[in-house]
This record gives sequence, structure tokens and C-alpha cells, in this order.
Amino acid sequence: MIAKIEKRKKRVNGVLKTSRMYSLRYRIGDMPSDKWVALGVTDKTVAGVKAAQFINDLEREQAGIALPKKQVESFALPLSGLVAEYVAELATRGRDEKYVASTGKRLLSVAADCQWKKLRDASADSFMAWRRKQKHRAKTLNDYLSDVKSFFQWLIDLERLTFNPMAKVPRISEAGEEPEERRAFSSEEFDRLCLVSGPRTIIYQTTLYCGLRRDEVAELLWGDVLIDRDGAMFLKLRASTTKNGKISKQPVPQWLAETLQKHRPAASKLSDKVFPVIPRMPRFFKDLDAARIPRIDERSHVSKFHSLRHTFGTWLWATGADPRVIMKLMRHSDLTLTTKRYTDEAGLASNDAVMRLPNFSRPEEKVIQIGAQIFDFPGQILSQPVAKKGMKEKLQSANNKGFSRAVSLFDAVGQMVHAAGFEPATPSV
Repeated sequence: MIAKIEKRKKRVNGVLKTSRMYSLRYRIGDMPSDKWVALGVTDKTVAGVKAAQFINDLEREQAGIALPKKQVESFALPLSGLVAEYVAELATRGRDEKYVASTGKRLLSVAADCQWKKLRDASADSFMAWRRKQKHRAKTLNDYLSDVKSFFQWLIDLERLTFNPMAKVPRISEAGEEPEERRAFSSEEFDRLCLVSGPRTIIYQTTLYCGLRRDEVAELLWGDVLIDRDGAMFLKLRASTTKNGKISKQPVPQWLAETLQKHRPAASKLSDKVFPVIPRMPRFFKDLDAARIPRIDERSHVSKFHSLRHTFGTWLWATGADPRVIMKLMRHSDLTLTTKRYTDEAGLASNDAVMRLPNFSRPEEKVIQIGAQIFDFPGQILSQPVAKKGMKEKLQSANNKGFSRAVSLFDAVGQMVHAAGFEPATPSV
């Protein structure tokens, strides 16, 4: 029998190159020539252990001492097939769709990068070598490790594997690593975003004003857009689309309800998606750039699609609403999450209540100011000065800093006041 651990050499474009990984060159019994099997590791000691296991299994097979049937079948299958089985099992257990999809994607990504084609290719050494090259945050890398460990443990529980190759791989310390902070948009910034986003505007509006997550707005069907007994519209979020796996009803402001009704195609079915295509991050970033909204502000807080949901929470706090109501609208189980993670203190003084939020309903109508209207929280909205006959001093317009034209005009109950017969005051969104 021949069994030797070596690094294979290959000639590439006339140049002899040596592989980084060890392989096993072996010949056993009456084999006519040597064969090679990749061990997928750079540590010679680990390579020796894997080679010994391979030779042992090979000799057992030739001696007629069979391995357990489940293990034989698992070792024969491609690793991608086993991952598919595991992901299907997670879905059967009722795990969140987003978690299931994310887990499968991570496992396949690691297997491809580490060149794990079969179970025998998986090793702690190759995983840690891959991990050292990554630029992900420590928490993200630990999530990858947890997914990989859980996958192999599942195989062990089913008696399809005898040991977990990732069992002794340590987690990376997350000490000192602050969570990524997302920022909320000011009303003026969101106004600009709507002005430059074209057909994507209604998607951004629905996401923000209903406090939705990206997956929730992506899975929204026309059958989920309902009207209650009082004629008010609400969105029914199905358990399969929400993060906590629970059904939820989100109220829709009247102006947005009218906009959604106009957006609905005449021939649409209840099973059709409200928004067939959701902007990907590159498209969203282009819209932010066009609206002159920084991707990262001076506090190092980032602007992402999820910032629309952060904006919803921040604007609700600015209204002085009851914290329990805000927690319910945000669909949180912990008030601390609502007050800390989903509140951008920089925007608290410049936003209005959810039912008195900026009205982007019909650009063909002109919004006008009726009298002096001052709200009793910071960031009040002031009317234009009115010149009275006989006054000699030149009147100055009151400053209305932090608000755009489209969001500064409300009546006494928080509804925007429209006047017919005028040309539009602002461009169409």
C-alpha cells in the first residue's frame, strides 16, 4: 500500500506551481496506478489525521466491513444536496422564511469558498483560513460559524456523521464592536427622496408610513390591503412574512390609502403583489445620492432601506404618542428596542404625528397655508406673514427650517389643506 501526504504540483503556463493545500497520494490492493484525493487543509498534522481516516474507511470497505448505511449515503452525496435537505427541514420546523433562506445561502457560500464538495472535505482548518480573509463584522462571522456547526450537528443527530468538524472552532470576540446604527431621515430629506424616485416613490412611502420591513413590503399582496368597518385602510401582514411569525394589522394614513388605490391596476388579482419589484440597495443608494442624502452621516450612522422603518419610529416619538402605542405600531415585544434601537434622537424635534405626517397624495393639487398654525412641540410650522394695510415696516417671513415645502402645511387637526384651481406648487413625486 502506498499512502503519502503531499502538496500537488501543476504546470500553469509553463510555470511549475505548488498547491497550498495538502493531498493524499495512495495506491491500495491491486490498483493499477496511484490516485489522489484532496484533503483541503494547509496544516500537515490535520492532513495526516484526515488521510488516516480516509485510508481506514477505504480498507474497511475493501475488507467488507461496511460503514453504517446512513453514513455511506451521506458521504456519497454532494454537500449542496445535504444543505438542501437541512434547509427543507428548517422550513418544516416552522422557522422564519428569512432565516431559512439566509442559513442556506451562508452554508452554500462557505462550502463554495472552502471547496467543500463532499462531507469529507469539510475541516476546521479550511473554515478558519476562510474566516481570516473575510471583512465581515465579528457578529456576522460568528453567525456563519453557528450555522455551519448546527448543520453538522443535525447530521450527527441523524446518525449520518460521527463527529462535528467545527466542534472546536472558537467564536470571535465581539467585545468593543458596536452595532451598526441606522439613521432616520428628516421630513425634508424624505421629501427630496420622493421627488427623485419616480415610480419607486410609492414603495418608499408605504414602507415608511406603515413601518414595514423590506421583506414585508416585498411580500405584500393586494389581498392584504383591506378596509375596516369605518372605511379606513389597513395592511394585514401575514405570519409567513413577519419577523416574529405573527399576524399584524398596520393602519394606513388616508392620503396614502388614496394613493395606493390609484396605484392598483384595474385587472389586478388578490394574489398579485402590490409591488412586483422592490429596489435593491444599489438602486436605493442612487436615489439617496440624487436626493443629496448622505449614506453615512457625521455620527457614522448609515442610511439603508431599513432606515425608512427607523424614520417611522422616530417620527412617532416626535409626536409625543404613548410609548405603548409606538411599540405596537413598530411590532416590538420589548419597549427598550423601540426607545433605543429604533429612535434617532437627531430627528425627534422635527417631525409630526403618524396621522399628521406629510401628505404626498396628489401633486396636481396645491397646498396652501391657512392662517398661523403653530404646533406645541419643537419644529413648529409657521405661516407666511400677512401684510396689513397701513403698515410701513417691511414684514419678514418666519423661518421654517428643517421642513420642505410639501410637509409644512397642516390644518388644525393635522390634515393638509388643499385649494382647487391652482397650478401645482411642487413637482410631481
